[in-house]
Amino acid sequence: MVNLTINGKKITASPDRTILQVCRDQKIDNIPTLCYDEKLPPFGSCFLCVVEMQGQGRLFPACSTKVNEGMVIFTRSEKVVRARKTCLELLLSDHYADCFGPCRLNCPADVDIQGYMSLINLGKFKEAVALIKEKNPLPSVCGRVCTRKCEVNCRRTMLEGAVGIDFLKRYAADQDMIGEMWQPTTKPDNGVPVAIIGGGPAGLTAAYYLVLEGYRPTIYEALPEMGGMLRYGIPEYRLPKAVLDKEINWITDLGVEIHTNTALGKDFSIDDLFKRGFKSVFIGLGAQVGKPMQVENEEAVGVLSGVEFLKQVQMKTNPEIKGRVVVVGGGNTAIDAARTSLRLGADEVILLYRRTRKEMPANAVEIEAAEHEGIKMEFLAAPTRVNVNGDRMESIESLRMELGEPDSSGRRR
Repeated sequence: MVNLTINGKKITASPDRTILQVCRDQKIDNIPTLCYDEKLPPFGSCFLCVVEMQGQGRLFPACSTKVNEGMVIFTRSEKVVRARKTCLELLLSDHYADCFGPCRLNCPADVDIQGYMSLINLGKFKEAVALIKEKNPLPSVCGRVCTRKCEVNCRRTMLEGAVGIDFLKRYAADQDMIGEMWQPTTKPDNGVPVAIIGGGPAGLTAAYYLVLEGYRPTIYEALPEMGGMLRYGIPEYRLPKAVLDKEINWITDLGVEIHTNTALGKDFSIDDLFKRGFKSVFIGLGAQVGKPMQVENEEAVGVLSGVEFLKQVQMKTNPEIKGRVVVVGGGNTAIDAARTSLRLGADEVILLYRRTRKEMPANAVEIEAAEHEGIKMEFLAAPTRVNVNGDRMESIESLRMELGEPDSSGRRR
């Protein structure tokens, strides 16, 4: 049992009870609720049951906050009454576009999906792009390669199917690229230089928002061209480099200095940057390393990671592709490597995946495209060993798998 004070009354209660339950149990106050149902787990969404807690700057939902030793609670303070009144006014008001749909709630960038789709519907493409770029400065790129988490949660999936949110974003961004692209308003130059290590999506995004605030960003990129994994990890057929270049140039032309072929640890150090006068350094090196199979002899000649293979293709240093190619994995990189191999002249491409098609993390549209192109998929198969002849791969041994219980990702092991 714990001791606490509610509205000046000292009481004892079980720590597994919520503030709402204790107030009702001990007839201290009938706290108002809308979303609460004693038969269901508390959700705390209507915010009508909020209470004030001494020493805390925010209010707490009584339906989901359990009592604790020493709490001093007020259920009818002026702050509480004012908050409840505001919640009621919002719930009862005529309002438009200020409720977030599940699409936006599932968007990693928190883009205002409802807002920009409404603008597209009105034919206001530049306004739609401006709204998207409040949170994401690369809509043409994302409109082609996004994993569409928004569409997974789209309410229309319960009816005829998800709205083509990503395609609409791509359409609006492509319309904006016809002629002069939309230009943001930037704050006056504040004279503060900021160094950015890495010219991929993280570095470009940081540079864009710094420019808007009046800073002077400089990007240092180790590879010959900007874009990071957007350029060196996504094939041309999915993300045309002319589109990528136009979107990158749109950002850098706002006032971003660029240094390519300049690598951290080789051409400069972080200390060097501060000595050059930079006030801050943003590090966005990316994760351009393939995941190993962790099997014997995978370092043999003829075995490449998907990430390295796609990078070599972009840099035109990849080995000649012919005969049969085996790709291990079920994600977007594996699908990209398989479809790229086919385009480079492979006679046959087989994709090995340890689970079934249902568990593949790659985009469904990419999986379907790969199947249409003739890529064979061998499910429930995991490599155990690479057989070699000298130092070159000769064959792969695999183990037949079966599905077990779900893991932390929700997919069956």
